[in-house]
Amino acid sequence: MSLEIKYRRATQNDIIILSEHRVKFINEVFNMATHPDELKLKDELITYFSKSLKDKSVIAWLALYEDKVIATSCLVIWHAPMSYAGLQSKGKRGYILNMYTLGAYRKKGIASRLLEKLIGEAKKMKLEYVSLHATEDGMRVYKNKGFAPPKFPELKLKIE
Repeated sequence: MSLEIKYRRATQNDIIILSEHRVKFINEVFNMATHPDELKLKDELITYFSKSLKDKSVIAWLALYEDKVIATSCLVIWHAPMSYAGLQSKGKRGYILNMYTLGAYRKKGIASRLLEKLIGEAKKMKLEYVSLHATEDGMRVYKNKGFAPPKFPELKLKIE
């Protein structure tokens, strides 16, 4: 028996659910039931999603089952100085995040479908590429859609 899942682009009306799913994702990834700054983070995320959905620097898709949001996904659009490979895209790139499916609905192809929606958006905007950071659980989904390890590893310096 398959679920009848509906997919749609997120709007300003979905800011709270995008924020809640982002917090659930972070808590799950870092194995926390809750965090003392959770309410502050939610407030900051509401502000972020409100601005970024409005200015279209973020495109988000939702999966719904019986009118309940069961999964979210986001594509952050950013610009970089152009390279030879990026001349066509004018340096526009994408970063995928907030790929989160409620536990009861995992392993049903929902994340794959949301990822296809984001990739479709990236193609329409002619982005140079999209990248993401993957959890162990999500690795198979991303590899199946053609994502590969970076040619140059990302290094980070924490600014304190």
